[in-house]
Amino acid sequence: MKNTSNSPKLIFLVGMPGAGKTFWGEKIKSEYALEFIDLDVYVAQMERASISALFAQYGENGFREREHKQFRKLVANITVDTVIACGGGTPCFHENMQLMKDAGRVIYLQADVPDLLNNINNSGEIRPLLKGRADVGAYLDDLLQKRKRFYEQAHHILQTKNISLITFDEIINDV
Repeated sequence: MKNTSNSPKLIFLVGMPGAGKTFWGEKIKSEYALEFIDLDVYVAQMERASISALFAQYGENGFREREHKQFRKLVANITVDTVIACGGGTPCFHENMQLMKDAGRVIYLQADVPDLLNNINNSGEIRPLLKGRADVGAYLDDLLQKRKRFYEQAHHILQTKNISLITFDEIINDV
């Protein structure tokens, strides 16, 4: 990764739940020798509670406030080149997208609802916003429509069906 200044280079992966942010973050970490942080894991560690527990205790608004507070601290304290897999809703609250754009490069991993559903079903991960939904596909479609305007502010939009590590070369080497 090109680093012509003393500040660390940051790459933020954004997109819907199931788009592959953590998957690609891990791959990028290995290929480009970057640090990797999964924001959900980081927030859970800093708040000393699981994401599900935080949602249950504080509701989505309370969770988003805590997420934003931890996210700001994280970005301010990073000292090495890092890729960060953000939560699906992270860019949509508390000016987080602008924070990302000011601090580094934002990559939107764009996926269609059938692919999201397939990835979610295969992950076995419990996602608080999807828990107890009768029609997860319809909910994801509605959520995508609400979040799209935030995601599309990213510096780069990559269709997940068409990406490989080579796709990230130019972006990462140009940061």
